[in-house]
Amino acid sequence: MKICVLLGGASPERMVSLSSGVAIGKALSENGHEVLYYDPATALSQMEAFRNSLSSIEMNNTDFKGMAGLRDDHFTAQVLQLKKENVNIVFNALHGGNGENGAIAAMLELAGIPFTGSAFAASALAMDKYKTKLVAAAVNVQSAECELHDKPVSRPERINFPLVVKPNDAGSSVGLSVFHEACDMTATCREALAFSDTLIIERYIPGREFNIPVIAGEAFPVLEVDAGGVYDFKAKYLGHSTKYLCPAPLSEDLTRDMQQRALRVWKALGLRNYARIDFRMTPDEEIFLLEANTLPGMTASSLVPKSAKARGLDFSALLELIIRDALTH
Repeated sequence: MKICVLLGGASPERMVSLSSGVAIGKALSENGHEVLYYDPATALSQMEAFRNSLSSIEMNNTDFKGMAGLRDDHFTAQVLQLKKENVNIVFNALHGGNGENGAIAAMLELAGIPFTGSAFAASALAMDKYKTKLVAAAVNVQSAECELHDKPVSRPERINFPLVVKPNDAGSSVGLSVFHEACDMTATCREALAFSDTLIIERYIPGREFNIPVIAGEAFPVLEVDAGGVYDFKAKYLGHSTKYLCPAPLSEDLTRDMQQRALRVWKALGLRNYARIDFRMTPDEEIFLLEANTLPGMTASSLVPKSAKARGLDFSALLELIIRDALTH
């Protein structure tokens, strides 16, 4: 097949997307597919130079504001080019921004080009962490108590410390901060609002962190993440001390319970193809939803491939499963 891999984009998660996209493209090429790389934040006239630059991606680039400030309106012209190229499917490896909030998915839908990941409405809903919490509550999946703000605040209105401050619609833990003791949060709130129009202040949930990929409507093995502290951008992509346990060391009952919660969130949000649902569990085994990721990372250290491997699927087989499922929906 002729497959377009979308990567990069105008988002603070640009570097993660580049790494994911290159890994996906390489595996698809090895599977015998013809792969075309497109970056919505790069003009068509500069695309060849962009493709040549993919051999030197540096994940330690943390200029998140600069990446978020890029423009991805080049994709309007790229859609027309993709139609001319007669691609069979677009593998959406974008993270954050218009790549994950449904805007680019909507353009592909209107153009009649098949693509991986969720459709426009579900993507837009899941990208909003606050709305995701409301939807999850409606299907009896609890999340941490939170409050939503569109301006910096020095103190929370009702959430007690310890607490978490994070952008309402950014991923890869960009702009996330944890406060264990009371202090002035104005500067941190201002930083979070650099990546989103709104921010969330939510109760910090102590305990263990778990991630559950849902692929083609099936909950895959639960994966536990032990970052030895806050699981932020550095721990996810730059830290070598983070430990991953898959399948997670949980009882059968807890494993089944968490997977069922993930499926309820998946269905309630209207997700399709593949996604990753994240949870925290307290020492008393109380489970809280963190968020739903409609386009989870596909880098060498990403969680979905680790879970798929525990399920018996290598990276290439995982990608083929995602593509087959996308083409049937």
